[in-house]
Amino acid sequence: MTSCDKWDCNGDLDGMWQMMEWRDKDGAVKATKEDMIFYSFQLQMASFRKESGKHFFIRTMLEASPERILIYNPAEYVGDKHDEVKPMSILSVVGIPEDGILWVQTMMGSTMVLKTNTQDILTFRKY
Repeated sequence: MTSCDKWDCNGDLDGMWQMMEWRDKDGAVKATKEDMIFYSFQLQMASFRKESGKHFFIRTMLEASPERILIYNPAEYVGDKHDEVKPMSILSVVGIPEDGILWVQTMMGSTMVLKTNTQDILTFRKY
């Protein structure tokens, strides 16, 4: 019997998360769970999906620490076994700022709260 020797390396961050609410610095709601925004973290990769409206799916590279998550190199599959690197701005529809930095405010059990440098607050539940 054989298996892969890669193990989760991001602690409680690893796994799948559903965005429950996204508020800007003024407290205005930018998205709720009805917007169907999902984040997934595993190893040094992250993926972002939005199911409401036009389907959106992007994979990225990831650096994570207990205090900070850095997202970079967004890529989209363009067919024929090829990915195309996209600008960071493509991730704005799912709450990722252009600098790619998310500050961990809360990471407890099935709850995660992230804050951007522009003071947006993103609240998630693990599923």
